[in-house]
Amino acid sequence: MSARGLAALVAAELGALARRRWVGGVVAAGLAVAVAVAALAASESGQARDDDFRAGAASLLLLGGLVMAVGLGSAALNREADSGHLGLLAAAGPGRATLAGAAIAARAAALVATLAVWGAAVQVGSLALGRGLDGPLAVHTAAGAENMLLTLLAAAAVSSVVGPVSSSLVGLAVYVLAQAVVNLEAAADQGLIGTSEAGVRAAYLVLPRLVVSPMIFLLQAREEAGPAAPPVEINGTTVFVPASAWATVAWTLCWCAGIAAVAAVGLRRRTLA
Repeated sequence: MSARGLAALVAAELGALARRRWVGGVVAAGLAVAVAVAALAASESGQARDDDFRAGAASLLLLGGLVMAVGLGSAALNREADSGHLGLLAAAGPGRATLAGAAIAARAAALVATLAVWGAAVQVGSLALGRGLDGPLAVHTAAGAENMLLTLLAAAAVSSVVGPVSSSLVGLAVYVLAQAVVNLEAAADQGLIGTSEAGVRAAYLVLPRLVVSPMIFLLQAREEAGPAAPPVEINGTTVFVPASAWATVAWTLCWCAGIAAVAAVGLRRRTLA
C-alpha cells in the first residue's frame, strides 16, 4: 500500500477518535487539573511551590496518561474486528498488517498529542506562576510519553486477540512490570537484593523499563513526588531510583517497536467478521 493510502487510513482513524466523547472528556479533564495544579501551587513559595507544582504536573501526566493509554490501546483492534469494519477494509485492499499499523499509529498519535497539550498547559501554568518555562518538566513530559506509549502498545497488541477489559489489564501489567524492573535494578545497585541480584540483573537486561526523568528522581529523593513516584522501600530501606540513561530510552523504544509488530501478527491470525 502507498504511503498516501496509509496516511489516509491513519487520518480517518484519528478523525474517528476525535469524535469519541470520552477522548475529548479526558483531554478537557486534564486541562482542568493543570489549572488546579497551578492554582494550588500559587499558595506556596520558594522550593515548596516548585515541588508542589512539579509533583502535581507529574501526577497529571501519570494518571491521566494511563487512562488515555489504556483506553486507546485496549480497543485498538478488537472492537473494529468484531464489528466487521476491519473486514470491510481488508476486502477493499489493505493488508491486515497495514490496517493494524494504521490503527495503532493513530492511537499513538492521539496519545502523544494529548500529553503534548497537557505538557503545554502546565508550562503555561509555570509561566503564570512567574517560574518561566520549566525545562526539567518538559523532559519529564517526554519521558512520560514514552512510558505511556509502551503501555498503549502492550494493550493494543493483545487487543488483536482478546477483549478491551483483558487488554487494559495487560497494558497496566506491562507498565507495572517495567516500573518494577527499574526499582529492583536500583535496589541491586544499592546492595539491597542479596542473593537475587543475578536474576534482577538478567531481568533488567531483557525486560522493558520505564524511563525515569531527572526531575522525578530529585522529587522522589526529597519524598515530594507524590503519586507520580511514591517512596520505594525494600527490607526497610528506601530505594532511590536514579534518572534513566539514554540506553534505557533506546531499549524501551525497541520494545515499543517489537510490541507493535506483535500486534500486526495477532491481527493476521484473527478471524475478521
